Amino acid sequence: MKLNEIRTFVAVAEAQSVQEAAHRLGLTQSAVSRLIQRLEAELGVSLFDRQTKPLALTRDGEMALAHAHRVLKAADELSDAFAGAAQPQGLLRLGVAHVLTAIAAHHPLDRLRAAFPGLTVRLHSDWSTPLVEQVRNGTLDGALVLTHDAQTPPDDLDAVCISREPVRVVASAELAGQRDWTLPAMNAVGWVLQPEGCQYRTAMGRAMAQHGPALNVTVEGFDQSLLLSLVARGVGFGLAPLRLIAPTLHAAQVRPLETPDFALTVAVWLLRGRFTGRIGPVFDVLEDSLLDLLPPAEEAPLPLPCHSAAE
Repeated sequence: MKLNEIRTFVAVAEAQSVQEAAHRLGLTQSAVSRLIQRLEAELGVSLFDRQTKPLALTRDGEMALAHAHRVLKAADELSDAFAGAAQPQGLLRLGVAHVLTAIAAHHPLDRLRAAFPGLTVRLHSDWSTPLVEQVRNGTLDGALVLTHDAQTPPDDLDAVCISREPVRVVASAELAGQRDWTLPAMNAVGWVLQPEGCQYRTAMGRAMAQHGPALNVTVEGFDQSLLLSLVARGVGFGLAPLRLIAPTLHAAQVRPLETPDFALTVAVWLLRGRFTGRIGPVFDVLEDSLLDLLPPAEEAPLPLPCHSAAE
């Protein structure tokens, strides 16, 4: 468990309201709710009786609150012992999976710059697998990576699952409206994808193998924004998690298609190295900003309307 979870719990207990606690902490209500839920999951108990108004502690919650006050007091004493130490500054070496660069360079980067003006962020884009290894060997301080939904990062890394995102077939508005597309028909037009090593491409290759023809990639490249611009022009079909491409310029110009014979979900993970030292608070801010940007599905805005693809 983390201090920000404990501080949030104490704030909600004292305010007897998620809304008021969120106001005091400068967080969204959904972020406060997530932190409380994570603490409850870690402790294995319900801390609040959610049927009462104002919000009341359960018996376990009352016991936890007493412990929480002691933990925060000890943390404050530790902080006071090094009160003269500088705010996190210097170089943050952050790896970002290719498809996550738009997300990382959006709201999270703005939050980091505002919270830590003395920090220089060096972004390094690569596939997720080498990024994980670079965090493990200390080449990177942390990384934002993707895995298949059922996979988890190595146990020796501090990893937080930010969200799980379905990967969709996307097309230009013109192509999407032409017909009910099947995967073989899409393949005949061609795909606009990242090079070999991309999880989306590998999954679509397996799906196409069930239909016979090899995957027909007409254009490949690493830059997600460039690929989406080509898809929007009708050069071919693409693959993308809709929420992860939302900050890009061309996201509104492509349309998702329903594809019953293709399904893929990926998980977004924030990794931090074992020895982050004084830049530890940087990752707390980064985690909170990512959770605000990618809330759970039930809190997320409705996706773009989908066009049907025949089975």
